[in-house]
Amino acid sequence: MASGPSTDRPEPDVRAAARAAAARTRAQGMHCYGHVLGVTPLRTDAGPSRPHLAVSSAVPPGPVPPVALATVADLAMGSAIRSVVGAGRRLGTVSMTLHHLAPVVCASVVPDPRVVWPRRCGAGLVHGPAGALGDPLPLLPWERDELPAVAPLAEHDLTAAERAAVEATVRAAERARRHRTSASAELTAPTWTDAAEGSARGTLRIGPEITNRVGHVQGGAVYGIALAAATRAVGAGLAVAEGHVQFLRPADADVLTAVASTTRLGRGAAFAEATLTVDDRPVAAGRFAFRPPRPAAPLQVAGPRPPHPS
Repeated sequence: MASGPSTDRPEPDVRAAARAAAARTRAQGMHCYGHVLGVTPLRTDAGPSRPHLAVSSAVPPGPVPPVALATVADLAMGSAIRSVVGAGRRLGTVSMTLHHLAPVVCASVVPDPRVVWPRRCGAGLVHGPAGALGDPLPLLPWERDELPAVAPLAEHDLTAAERAAVEATVRAAERARRHRTSASAELTAPTWTDAAEGSARGTLRIGPEITNRVGHVQGGAVYGIALAAATRAVGAGLAVAEGHVQFLRPADADVLTAVASTTRLGRGAAFAEATLTVDDRPVAAGRFAFRPPRPAAPLQVAGPRPPHPS
């Protein structure tokens, strides 16, 4: 019996999309990790441009996992501080707290950061991360008056770092298809070793696919790695409700180790702690709360919120 026409969508060309992310990184700034996740500038008539996460720009497109939310939040709040102290200023995230209102987000995410306490002597507070000023950096895409044109890159045009990022993204997308996850989650998923019940231990090789403009693991990726360890410690069947991560020092070695343990496992909630180290030095510490997944439909985020009343 002849079968009818297939209704399956064609598989996206992940390699070409990852190569395009490398091309955007080279031409427009930021880092390959942000372009792979789908972070792009959002230009508005009122106020400065801001980063936002477009699901159609991700490699490959799909729902937004918590690690991608953490990344766009980190970029947005850092840019909010730069809107006060000057574009291109180097910042270091000290801590970040996120409340996850829904486990799955299926539309583009537009952050609305507000500077609460800026200080020109070296720090700022933006509802989450604080930054320390340092050497200037190339402008981010949303800090530019006009985005430069992007020249396509062929395989032979890639640098060694760009090629490594592309290959890692392709492998992550393949794992995501098998695991029914996302490439962004797989890029920050450690390789797990045996651990006692209620705990987790894994390692992740640090490469250009998850590092920022100065070669350190990007803040949102750090959050995602800690969350992955905490999630494994509490076990399957729970959704993250909130997380708080302290960034103790830059993660800039070859291998990162994630260790997590469950602090409480109840019927309605679970809690876990995670520590990330490089060369036996702690680089981040996180605490996470989990809840049973809600039966409601995935959260749809359509666009920016109305202006705050004066």
